[in-house]
Amino acid sequence: MNEENLTPAGELITAAYELGVAHPPGYPLFTLLAKLVIGLFPFGSIAYRVNLLCGLLGAAAASLLYYTVFRLSGSYAAGILAAGVFSFSRLTWQWSISAEVFSLNNLFVGLLMALTVRFEEAATAKERSKISKVGAFCCGLSLCNQHTIVLYVLCIVLWVLFQLFKGKELSFGHLLKLGLCFLAGLLPYLYLPASSYLNQARWTWGDQTTFQGFLTHFLREEYGTFSLAKSEAGSSMREMLLSQVTHMKTELSFTVPALAIVAWLRTAMQAKQEKSSMIWLFTGMLCIYSLFFAWRANLDITKPLFMGVVSFVLY
Repeated sequence: MNEENLTPAGELITAAYELGVAHPPGYPLFTLLAKLVIGLFPFGSIAYRVNLLCGLLGAAAASLLYYTVFRLSGSYAAGILAAGVFSFSRLTWQWSISAEVFSLNNLFVGLLMALTVRFEEAATAKERSKISKVGAFCCGLSLCNQHTIVLYVLCIVLWVLFQLFKGKELSFGHLLKLGLCFLAGLLPYLYLPASSYLNQARWTWGDQTTFQGFLTHFLREEYGTFSLAKSEAGSSMREMLLSQVTHMKTELSFTVPALAIVAWLRTAMQAKQEKSSMIWLFTGMLCIYSLFFAWRANLDITKPLFMGVVSFVLY
């Protein structure tokens, strides 16, 4: 079947139902989770079940955001406010009630942030070692969904390694174990060549039975590995950044960003040194993501279709 005949949501549902391969980079984790839910939930249509999965993932992401903000600020109200604003923002709501990979990506961002907080709060080296291994596995697993999370992963990995090194807890053996945990998280990608080899789906994308075919799909070479599209003359970085600010103003008004800035300043000034470093880490992650995306999003956002694509990925 021609992939151009399907919307992204329809394609993902079809790939999950028939155990095919979705568009690059393949989204093996989402496909397998959706297939599991399709088999376990005895009610509703196939599309309804996958949509329900995305709703549950979005709810879990909001819960993790609540936990992270509460642990950083010590305020239940701050956690509830942050989770509420996130949950009821238009794009969060939109992509948590339809079959898309964004709610799962949000879940992983929230999970990695929550694990970072737990790592910093750990009282013993043994506990930090355990959390870092779980985090390494989750970092690998998160890359089995949306690749844009790699920017967050890099920031967190470098920060955790620095903390371990500073505490003289980073041995070669520990580093090796972290690497193995990370690779274990990438195991769902074995699904791509397996699905392609079995070739039982009526709809699938590409051929991953060869190493080159797998790399082409994994690296999104058909789209451009570090770009949203191949051979597109896009808007400038300045236009992209202005679009982000305008989008924030439209979606959240001035009130929410103002409250966020006040909360950030208050928490950064009053937090203990270790929590202050996490606040700077999370702030840096957001800034790096926004700047990198504005640099590499090579689409003309004056066109409504491309603006929609940009808002999807930026979200």
